[in-house]
Order: sequence, then structure tokens, then C-alpha cells
Amino acid sequence: MGVKRGMVQNRSSGSGTTNKNYQRAAIEKYLGGLPTDAPIRSVVASPGVSTQLDAYEAADAHALAAQTRYRAWGQRGLRATTFGILIGALLLLPLDHWFAGTPGTVVGGLQTLALVITFGATLLIMWLKPLDQWMLHRAEAEQHRGKIFAAILNSASPTSAAATTLATQKLDLLMAAHINDQLDYLDKRTHEHKKVASNFSPVRLLGYVLIVCAAVLGLAALINGLGIALPAGLKRLVDVLVLPDANRWQLGITTMASGVLAHATAHTLMEEDERKAALFAVTAKKLRRLIGRDLPKVRLAVANGHETTLQKFFADARSILEQEHAVWSFIRPSDDAPG
Repeated sequence: MGVKRGMVQNRSSGSGTTNKNYQRAAIEKYLGGLPTDAPIRSVVASPGVSTQLDAYEAADAHALAAQTRYRAWGQRGLRATTFGILIGALLLLPLDHWFAGTPGTVVGGLQTLALVITFGATLLIMWLKPLDQWMLHRAEAEQHRGKIFAAILNSASPTSAAATTLATQKLDLLMAAHINDQLDYLDKRTHEHKKVASNFSPVRLLGYVLIVCAAVLGLAALINGLGIALPAGLKRLVDVLVLPDANRWQLGITTMASGVLAHATAHTLMEEDERKAALFAVTAKKLRRLIGRDLPKVRLAVANGHETTLQKFFADARSILEQEHAVWSFIRPSDDAPG
């Protein structure tokens, strides 16, 4: 699927195994619990399945590389922009004696450097189009992921006597190494994206704290300026908070808060956290509905030698997963069935 990809995340890292051979390792994990003469072993070792695994891993590597480029340049530009805002906000504070002479020159140079990095990152993203490359390669990788399991399900039994056993093992492998694996990924990423997109992420909380600080300083200055009568304890607190050049303190801190909150918003937009959280949650819900409705019937049919129900179950599951990363699916041939 796409952004497990993502558009802030890759789809290949479900449970700590290295991305390079994650899908292969997920299949091997299932096979590890079977006897050495299990018929599914010869199917997985067949040239057709091996070819699809190789093709998936190659496409996945390209997708991960493009994803890394997109995030690297996007984050560099975003961090440079935020850094420039924070540096500028320091100059708004009544700390002129700090920035007299050489320190002021250094601060100005840092601002200029931040602008250059921001501009350079923007140009590189426009020129290299890493997001487009990421989407293209992820679509190709997910197409090959489906073809791995299609090749497994379409393989004939080594012997007629093992047909029912093999069909059952195909179903178990499909569930363990693909469908349940994808469900685990969707659940994990839904939680992560919701956390980042929430109003209580650490970066946003910092921005809110700065806004509250600016508001408190401004309120204290206002109360003092209007001469509002207060209880003795509260009056002493206000006196402590009333600072010289209160307006400049408030302006500088508010500018910092705006930069921090803008950084959080731009980052979650770049990663599409809200969209992906909702999309992953809906996809997981659809998959669980499919499993609850059809899996018992599929198991019974497979035990009785009817593999067509297994093929339909796989196609339905792949259809749900394809919908989740439809943004990548535009490159798929129109006659390419799910999987």
C-alpha cells in the first residue's frame, strides 16, 4: 500500500524487520512454523514466486529512496524556514544590547543562510519531483506485492493428495504474511498519524505555551497600565510580569509561537497525517469486515477443495488495499485485476 509507505511512511516496515527484505521475511516467518515437507514450501521456492519477490524488493527500494529524498529536502526547507522565523523573532525582542556589533552580523548571516536553504530545497523539489517519483515506485511495488501472493495462490499442488493441505496453507500464508500483516501496519500508522496531527503534539504544545506566555505578559502590562486594583498577592505577580518594552516582548514571543505552529502544520501537511490517519482507519475497518464476513466460509470451502472462494477472497482483500493507495494506482494497466 502507499504511504506505509505514508506519503509519511513506508509500507515495508511492519514489525522491525529491515525494509530490504521485509515481505520475504514475513513469508519465511510463517513457513518457519511448518514441517519441512509442507507443500507450500515448494510453491514459495518456485521461480515464479521468487521472481515476484525480487521484483517487489527492487521496486520497494526505489520507492523508499524516493520517499527519503522527498522527506529530506522537504524537512530541510521547512526547518530552515522555521529557523529563520525564530532568529527574526529574537531581533524583535528588546535585547538590542545582545545583538550589537558582531552578534548582530552573525544573526543576519544565519537568517540569510536559512533563506538560501529554503529557496534551494524548494527549487530541488520542483526540479527533481521526488514526490512524483515516490508515488510512481510505490505503485509499482504494491502491484508486485499483490503479484507475489497471486503467484502463490495460482500455483498447482505438487501432488494431488496434497491439494487440500496446500490450499489451507495458502490461505494461512495469505492471512499471516499479507492481510494480517497489513492490518497491523494500518493500526500502527493510524495511531502514529493521529498523534502527530493532533492539537497535542509536542511541537504544537510548545507553540501554545509561547502564545500563553505572550498573552500573560500582555495582560499584565494592560492591567498595570490601566491601574486596575487587584488583591495584594495578584498585584505582586503582575508587577513581576510587567517588563520594560512589554509590547516588544509580546511581539517577539508571538512571532516565535507563529513560527512553531506553522512548522507543525506544514510538517503534518507534508506527511498528510490527517488524511492518512482517516484513510488507514477506514481501510482497516473494511478489511476486518471482510475477514469477519468471509473468512469462515473461505476456510470451510478450502477444506472441501474449493479454491475459487480463496481466489475471490484474495481479490476482495486486494481491492480494499488498492483503494487505500489509489493515488499510486493510476499507473496500473486498466486490465490488471486486483493482485
